[in-house]
Amino acid sequence: MTVPTRLATMALAAALSALAASAAQQAEGARFALSSLIVAKDAETRNPTTEIAVKFGDVSHISPWRLRRRFPRSGGPRSGQPVTLRDALLAVNELVAKDEEMPEHTFAFNGDGMLASVCDVPIAQVSALFDGSPHPFSAALLNEPVRDFGKVEFQKSRTAIKTAPGPNAVAGGNAEDPASRKSGATKTITLPGGAKMEMIWCEPGSFMMGSPPSEIGRFEDEPLHPVTLTKGFWLGKYEVMQVQWESVMGENRSHFKGKFLPVDSVSWDDCQAFIRKVNVALGGTARLPTEAEWEYACRAGSTNPISGNGRLPDMAWYDGNSDSHTHDVGKNHPNAWGFYDMHGNVLEWCADWFSTAESQSVDPQGPSSGTFRVLRGGCWFFFERDCRSAYRLKRVPGIRNCIFGFRLACSEKGQ
Repeated sequence: MTVPTRLATMALAAALSALAASAAQQAEGARFALSSLIVAKDAETRNPTTEIAVKFGDVSHISPWRLRRRFPRSGGPRSGQPVTLRDALLAVNELVAKDEEMPEHTFAFNGDGMLASVCDVPIAQVSALFDGSPHPFSAALLNEPVRDFGKVEFQKSRTAIKTAPGPNAVAGGNAEDPASRKSGATKTITLPGGAKMEMIWCEPGSFMMGSPPSEIGRFEDEPLHPVTLTKGFWLGKYEVMQVQWESVMGENRSHFKGKFLPVDSVSWDDCQAFIRKVNVALGGTARLPTEAEWEYACRAGSTNPISGNGRLPDMAWYDGNSDSHTHDVGKNHPNAWGFYDMHGNVLEWCADWFSTAESQSVDPQGPSSGTFRVLRGGCWFFFERDCRSAYRLKRVPGIRNCIFGFRLACSEKGQ
């Protein structure tokens, strides 16, 4: 593929350079670079977006990914907006995932957003180079706005480099040892049909559920009150994906199709059918999270309306950046415990019947009966105020909609 003629005359918005190493190039001490250009798309349109072109050798590839969210358009010729190293690498990952002709040169991130490996080389063996000077990886380095990525390279080290964890790193402890396990520990379960699902541990704790009267955009059904959860639980790192739903159910009712997209168009009753089949393999521990558990995991210690870094465009697919459809899970930033897409993408069913009253303060499970079930988290269709950590929606349990999905919870065995 070649860069279309219509792009050739557009202003260069940013220049990037990052590692692209094949297995044959993994020689000790070698340096590698991957050149990328962010170019403006069709200045005549009313809603201009951008595309990314990445060059491997003599072959150029054009990504269809809309990059306006992370890479604003240039204010003038060759005056590209600064972007972070992390966002540049995520852009390359997205391009690789959408182009089957592309070699699999990717950048792997931990649940806390720290870079874990470069083209399958562990980060402890790789350093970043700026003007020839090596720098250990850190949260500050990955979040640093960089205007000229042409000066950035990656180098496999001759000796291992010790990297300090970022300020939001999740220790997690040993997932197999309840005594040492902390919020953020992970495990992988196998679903009926063979699909895998990553789960994150949420340890017992207390938090303030709901929103304060001063919170912008709050609704009256979000009373602020203390809640204590006396039992830890596992919760899906991502929304249930279509590949997982198909593995269990043998069909896919989603409106938006894609194996790594969240399943949509599922009712609360459909979720229960999925859970019943999963429990054949898991021995009865699978369930929907309670509303309190969902908000506890969403906040992950934060009291802000939006968890993680607090910026909705970084944390969610919503009306402002979704282009009116769902997106593959895990493409935005995680919160402090490693959960993705707790804000936006699809609304997530919870176990509870909806109530406008404050729930009880210890292990709340909602009223014993009702008309509506609870959905949380907002979706690709909603405005910012509807994607806050405290936002609540009520719907009858049998209704299906392309904005409805869910996230699987599991109790600890023996609880």
